[in-house]
Amino acid sequence: MTVLPTNLAVNQGAEPISDHIVAVLQRRILAGEIPIGAWLRHGALAEEFGVSRTPVREALRILHSQGVVTIDPHRGARVNGHSGKDIREIGAVRAELEGYAAELATERINDAQLKRMLDAWKGFGEAIQQLGASEGDQRTQAQRWADSNHEFHSVIVEASCNRQLALTIAELRRRLPHNLSYGAYADNSRLLRRNLQQHEGVAAAIVDHNPRLARKRMTAHLRASNEATARWVESNKTRN
Repeated sequence: MTVLPTNLAVNQGAEPISDHIVAVLQRRILAGEIPIGAWLRHGALAEEFGVSRTPVREALRILHSQGVVTIDPHRGARVNGHSGKDIREIGAVRAELEGYAAELATERINDAQLKRMLDAWKGFGEAIQQLGASEGDQRTQAQRWADSNHEFHSVIVEASCNRQLALTIAELRRRLPHNLSYGAYADNSRLLRRNLQQHEGVAAAIVDHNPRLARKRMTAHLRASNEATARWVESNKTRN
């Protein structure tokens, strides 16, 4: 059984409510829990998330701008979904940009950021050790994986000290959050361990002050992750 984290962001309280709703809906759509062609109703979503209709409307506007839904003023939003091609195209751009961020971070990362990066990598390993846990524990570990993944990538972008690069990557993450890849990994311990090794390789290159290798490894890691996600989405659409 695939156990996916509901809260896809670290420190949810610090992020806009609409962004949280976007992330959850994106994950459900990609997982096939919300099928292509389904209607998302403002009132039902507001009740589910315990919010007013304002952040729901903003979340649906964001998904509309990404092409994930089409808004009908009288009926709500109809789900289009991301295709495997969409994921590969967004992922290819993000991989190159985050590879550049890793290259810059190699020379600019400070001690506190370095510790955060290594702590995040350690969190990956501890989460993966609990793969055979009960469903409740799996949810806890899935959330820990998501938190560690978000922190690992975020601290590297932060350490690049390039504001324009960070803003561009943030926009791509809104369109295709990192943690959506967990659905492709959740039932495959081999892929999860490979993902852990890829993060370790990036961290090692940064610790060793090897910018070219850090860029190469980060780019390869994200390309592999996005390909796994694209295949998972295509598989879900075939089944549904």
